[in-house]
Amino acid sequence: MSAWTDGYNADIAYTHGVYRELSPGYLAYVSLLNGVRPPRIDRPFRYCELGCGQGMTLNLLAATHPQGQFVGIDFNPLHIAGAQRLAEEAGLTNVTFRERSFQDFAAEAARAGKAGAGETDGGFDIIVLHGIYSWVSPENRRAVVDILERTLKPGGMVYVSYNCLPGWAPLMPLQRLILAHAAANPARSERQLDAALSFLDQMNKAGAGYFAANPSAGQHLATLMTQDRRYLVHEYLNAHWEPLAHAQVAKDLERAKLGYVCSATIPQNIDELSVRPELRGILAETADPTLVETLRDFAKNQVFRRDVFVRGPEHLAPREAESELRRLRFTLTVPRESAGLAIPVPLGELRHAPDLGLPILDALAAGTPSLAEIAALPGLERHDFGTISRFVALLVAANHAHPLVPVSQESRAATGRLNQAIAHRIQIDELLFYLAAPVVGAGVATDILDRLVLAGLLTGQPADPEALGDFAARLLHGFGRSVLAEDQSPITDPEGMRDRLAVTLAEALPRKLPVWQRLGLF
Repeated sequence: MSAWTDGYNADIAYTHGVYRELSPGYLAYVSLLNGVRPPRIDRPFRYCELGCGQGMTLNLLAATHPQGQFVGIDFNPLHIAGAQRLAEEAGLTNVTFRERSFQDFAAEAARAGKAGAGETDGGFDIIVLHGIYSWVSPENRRAVVDILERTLKPGGMVYVSYNCLPGWAPLMPLQRLILAHAAANPARSERQLDAALSFLDQMNKAGAGYFAANPSAGQHLATLMTQDRRYLVHEYLNAHWEPLAHAQVAKDLERAKLGYVCSATIPQNIDELSVRPELRGILAETADPTLVETLRDFAKNQVFRRDVFVRGPEHLAPREAESELRRLRFTLTVPRESAGLAIPVPLGELRHAPDLGLPILDALAAGTPSLAEIAALPGLERHDFGTISRFVALLVAANHAHPLVPVSQESRAATGRLNQAIAHRIQIDELLFYLAAPVVGAGVATDILDRLVLAGLLTGQPADPEALGDFAARLLHGFGRSVLAEDQSPITDPEGMRDRLAVTLAEALPRKLPVWQRLGLF
């Protein structure tokens, strides 16, 4: 591992991931749900992603938010080159990618601050880090806080996700052994990982006491065997990988004058949905907010946190927070029949009354109503605004709905260019999963058939099941994929695949096309 990587794995590129929690509209929404004023994104704003990886998220956000200026920082030149190339293909002029380490960027910010000018002049309204903070060295964590301290505006927002305690405690030895085995067997990282996982599997099957005493470790190992190696390399083969307690992260970020607001995972902020009743009394009796968050993590055996902080959080009066929420508009991001009254929450499943949920689902499937318009629907007057708002929030949490962002001709044009660039790439790379949706200001995940169909639509194929079936079949055959027949047997010849997909799409397109069009995917 070369010195410039500082203990982080860099010999294999990271996945082209897109994370909705990084979307400005989503972050603003969860902040309002928890009564804190977010930065405004309906006017020019500045946004920075630290550790931007392949830059897919940042390019999607730049296309859907032309009023924003976006900066991506990553120390891996392979990531930066790919991110820049996609931005150029899409003609995006409001996003910049910079090959910098966190320590270099922190030093630049310090110099710019003294000079009163530079890349960070004026500061950022939003800074995000996904999957970074608990994967880098303590020195780099200090550099991250330096960046936040020097470049985040007052009232600015920070999103930081990280592996956390106590959930990771029994699994930490697993990562340490993977890393030790890799260090003892030099090779390309994906080969090191495969060898380490095979070795751990042998240990497990041979009855190693660690696995016997920690059944969750064996279950976790079985899951690892099925996951994308590019993701696992960056997750596990890092010398400074270290799950962190929320209290430690909150203390680190205090130096940048950041106050904790909420989790970006909506149900985690609602104790009745995420904490057993027997434990809620203990939380209620605890005054210190940081200790309360720690107790919540113990109550849930939390393994991963998605924290939202604000530099000087302004807590809104309940009436003002409700007024702001009432203005927000929403729409379904899935076909109507895919969204129901039963929504998964940490404690299981929450089933809502039909007289509450059905009118809301129908309204969200038909258009883009505001919460005020939803609350005014016939029959919903018997429900208070908090109940209505929470149901919509849980739909968002389940990825069935999403708040809208301002849409302009500019954002539709930029998104169209980006989606066409992605569509051309999808035809040669089956590992691209996301397209940009200007209406919600975020990326939309697709399965392999949906993204091939969308790639066809974006590159001029007619919205016809037979034409799209033929287009998708040719690409799937080129990828070495098959299609399942009704009896679940694989179909491998292109003609049979085409005929089967035409039948599938004749049923699916009438359901999915209206959703894709409502989201502005094409």
